[in-house]
Amino acid sequence: MGADGEPWVWVMGEHEDDKTIEQILEDEAREAARLQAQKETLQIRISVEAEWDKYLEENRKNIEKMEIGQSSQPEDIYCSADELKQMVALPNNIPHPKRDALQEISFNKPHNVLQRVAQWEKRVMEEKTSEIFKRIQKRKQEAVKEAEEAESKQEQLWREQHKKAKEAELQIREIARRAREEHRRSVQDMNLPPKPNGTIHKAEPNFGGSKPPSKDAIVEWFRTSQIGRRAGLEPNSNVIAPWFHGLITRHEAEALLNNQPVGSFLVRLSERIWGYAISYRDIDRCKHYLVDASNGHYQFLGTNQISHNTLGDLINYHGAKPITAVGGELLGHPCNRSEPLPALFQSLFIRAR
Repeated sequence: MGADGEPWVWVMGEHEDDKTIEQILEDEAREAARLQAQKETLQIRISVEAEWDKYLEENRKNIEKMEIGQSSQPEDIYCSADELKQMVALPNNIPHPKRDALQEISFNKPHNVLQRVAQWEKRVMEEKTSEIFKRIQKRKQEAVKEAEEAESKQEQLWREQHKKAKEAELQIREIARRAREEHRRSVQDMNLPPKPNGTIHKAEPNFGGSKPPSKDAIVEWFRTSQIGRRAGLEPNSNVIAPWFHGLITRHEAEALLNNQPVGSFLVRLSERIWGYAISYRDIDRCKHYLVDASNGHYQFLGTNQISHNTLGDLINYHGAKPITAVGGELLGHPCNRSEPLPALFQSLFIRAR
């Protein structure tokens, strides 16, 4: 508790005497380097002292031999300093400063030995401390660099995952939007009310995808919207395509396809949507696919369908590419009409020519 009776708190970094985290880490590294250098220097000192003891023992024996020789040969008592050095020559393999210290002992200067040893040990200690500190700093820099590289890779990975998640989210939203639109088209019944004189409204070419109110509306839609786009005609001529059967029912289409080979098909105007129905002869039954043409293009009803500019383009495309990957339905054989088109459709195509 502080003098004011409140808990005493020290916030590191706010006082002028506080060290930064970098300074604290550097001091810790220097202290660790010093302790390690001290340990290594002690090992070196032990090794050196062992060699000193060995050399001093050998030197003592040499001195004893010299004293014995002086007593037996008095005429050789006097000798020069150079001769004495040769007699007690130091081993060449002893490095500085150990060699210098041993030479001090050899020439009766023991008072300089301790000072030289202390200086040498201090110098070794400083060199070792600096060397170990540099190694610690290098390892720290390498660790920081590795951490930065790992963080950069992780951030790049996160950005890629975030981008993919955004793309997936947009795709899901688009699919949901299309599903809502198709559901609206399939369930909305916008039958137009009759005019006061009892006549029926004529459907507009882009009637918003609602269900056609009557067969007359379908024919009018076909006349105003599809004849100009050459729907039902061969791509490169004004001949009515053999697969186009006009406005016939589902049961009539199945009756025409029952005796046809697998892959046979016909196209008829749909009474459910502003578009067409492709009736296809499969192995065991007939299949029917709705083609939406309410927005000026042609595509199967459903999500993620390929859009085509003309009805003929859609037919030709699925002559080479199956309608579904599971069923593998290819529009291979047009089912010819058993009877000519009604005069109404004949007249529409004649006018278009």
